[in-house]
Amino acid sequence: MTIPVPGTYVIYNIQYSTLDVDLHWANVTDGAPVVGYIYNESTQNMLWNLQVVDEEQGLVQFINLAGNNYAGVSGEINGSGVIGTSIETTFRLHERKDGEYEIQTNNSELVWELPDGNNYTEIILSPPISFYDNQAWQFMPVDGN
Repeated sequence: MTIPVPGTYVIYNIQYSTLDVDLHWANVTDGAPVVGYIYNESTQNMLWNLQVVDEEQGLVQFINLAGNNYAGVSGEINGSGVIGTSIETTFRLHERKDGEYEIQTNNSELVWELPDGNNYTEIILSPPISFYDNQAWQFMPVDGN
């Protein structure tokens, strides 16, 4: 399995390809929602620094450039939200096909899902379903990676 190299990325949803992972309003408060939002190159809310924790196991962390906080979860049950947090949180990347990944919690089988294609829709955790493209993500490097 290959995973993206460490660096800064915009993370796009495969099904809703105009939406990317956004720390809502660059809110640094623990628990701020991570949402899908149409790409806006004038903000850092949508830029994520990917840090590789263990390449062989696909373990990574995401740090938002605007808020300087981690992507985390509000709980590890179906429907829990992906949030911004000051707590280091590790996720596991599973490559579905070339360049497309599921983002799985490290302690469960749940993966990130974007339920619909509307701006401000919170990214949630759901059981993985291999043909749900709203659970697949692509990492687009920002210049300089």
